[in-house]
Amino acid sequence: MTFVVHITLLLGFTIAAGTAADFTFDPPRGAVIVVGALAVVVLALLAVPWVRKQIMRRLRPLLKEVVPRLVTVAQRPTKLLEGIGGIVLLNLSYIAVLFACVEAFGGSMSVAVIAVVYLAGATIGQAAPTPGGLGAVEAVLSAGLTAAGLDAGTAVSAVLLYRLVTFWAPTVPGYLALNKLTRDGLL
Repeated sequence: MTFVVHITLLLGFTIAAGTAADFTFDPPRGAVIVVGALAVVVLALLAVPWVRKQIMRRLRPLLKEVVPRLVTVAQRPTKLLEGIGGIVLLNLSYIAVLFACVEAFGGSMSVAVIAVVYLAGATIGQAAPTPGGLGAVEAVLSAGLTAAGLDAGTAVSAVLLYRLVTFWAPTVPGYLALNKLTRDGLL
């Protein structure tokens, strides 16, 4: 469900950013070529029967586990609405924090553009082979903000502040809470 909501938000904000009067998105030609080449490679790989079998071999157990749980949740609309609402609220909160970080360093961009950069960066960050997308998220968000017209120094500073607030700072209270809950025998 997170994937579906994330992609839906990405498409919605992309449309909003594309219709905004102040949005000028001119990606570097090399980036367009790389993205196009990756898309062609993925499509070519999916055309190979062995690759499709390997993908299905890995997805089938996951789907067998997830589908019954989705059916159970779908039978309780309030739980479904609660879950979807939480996913939307979490993404909107992260977008608001990134927007505030850009504004804190004197940058000025529309919320829709920042949302597209965040949602695309989060998607790529999930694919990164590092915990929490460490390094990849920072690079993608900085590059995305820069490509969208923000000064590179401001973009990097805003992204580092964003990651400090959303990734690093929560570890301290989380660590303290884990220790207390463990001491109290609640975990």
